[in-house]
Amino acid sequence: MSEAAAGSRWRGPALGLLVVVVLLGLVLSSANLRQLLIAAAAQVTVLSVTATLPAQLAATLLCAAALLVLRPGVGFWGCLGSRVLRDASGNLPVSLPGFSAAVGARALVLAGGETRAAISASALDKTAEIAGQIPFILLAAVVLWREWQVPFSLPARWPLIVTGLAAAAMAALWVWSRFGAGSRLAVRLVAEWRKFASEARRQRAGLPASTFLHAIAWLTGGVQVWMVAGALGFELSLFEAIAVESAAYAGRAVFFFIPAGLGTQEAGLVAAGLVFGLSPEQALAIGLVLRLRDVLLAAGLVLWPLLEWRRRQFS
Repeated sequence: MSEAAAGSRWRGPALGLLVVVVLLGLVLSSANLRQLLIAAAAQVTVLSVTATLPAQLAATLLCAAALLVLRPGVGFWGCLGSRVLRDASGNLPVSLPGFSAAVGARALVLAGGETRAAISASALDKTAEIAGQIPFILLAAVVLWREWQVPFSLPARWPLIVTGLAAAAMAALWVWSRFGAGSRLAVRLVAEWRKFASEARRQRAGLPASTFLHAIAWLTGGVQVWMVAGALGFELSLFEAIAVESAAYAGRAVFFFIPAGLGTQEAGLVAAGLVFGLSPEQALAIGLVLRLRDVLLAAGLVLWPLLEWRRRQFS
C-alpha cells in the first residue's frame, strides 16, 4: 500500500476523532456544562440502561426484516447480522457518514450475498430508514416550533452556538471534498451508477414495506425513552417520550457528519425535554442512558472478525 493510500485510509477516522476531541474540549471548558454532566450522570442507574434492551431488540429485528424485504441475496439471519454490525459501527466516535452502511453491506457479502446486490440493498435500506424517520422529524419540528422557548439561563449558550457553527463549517468542507466536481468519489459514482441501477430496480419493489417497518422501528425508540424515564422516576407519557426521542434523532440526522451524533443528540433531548417539563439534568440523564445502551450494542462488532475468518475458511 502506498503512503498516499495509507494516509487516505486513516484520514476519515482521524477527522472523526478530531471532532470528538473538539466537542469534549468545549464541554470541559465550561464549568456549567461540567456541572450539568455530573448531575445527569449521578441519576443514571443500571436498571435504566437495561430498560432499553427489550425495545431495542424489537427495533433490531424490525430493521433486519426491513432489509430482508429488499432481497439482498441472504436470509433473515444474514440481514440480522448486517444490522447488528451496522448499528454497532454507527455508534463509534470515529466513524464518518457512510461508514456504517459500508459495514452493513460488507456483512451481507460475508453472509453469502453478491457484492452489488449487497451494496444496492444497503443503499435502499438507508433510504427507507430515512423515509421512515421523516414523520418523527416533523413531529419534533412542530413540537419545538410551537412550544419551546429558550430559557435565558440555559447553561453555556455560547459554547453550544460555537459548536453548531463549527459543525456546519466542517460539514461544508466534508461535502465539497467528497462530492465536489471532479472528486474521485463523484467520478466513481457516475461510472458505477448504471451497474447498480438494474439491481436497484429489482429490489425497490420492497421499498414501501421496508419504509413501513423502519417507521415502526423508529417508534420503538420512543418506547425506549419512555421506559428509561420510568426507570429514572421522571414523569413522561409515551407520546411525550416519542416526541423527545424524535427531537434527539432529528438533531442527529441534521448534523449527520458528526460521528455518532455526539452532542447533537443530547442537545435535541434537552430542547424537547424542556417542553415537557424535564430539567436539563434529567434530559441529559436520559441521553447518557442511551449512550450506554449504544456502548452495549457496539459489542456486536466482535461478529465482524468472526465473519471474515469464517469466509476465508470456507471460501
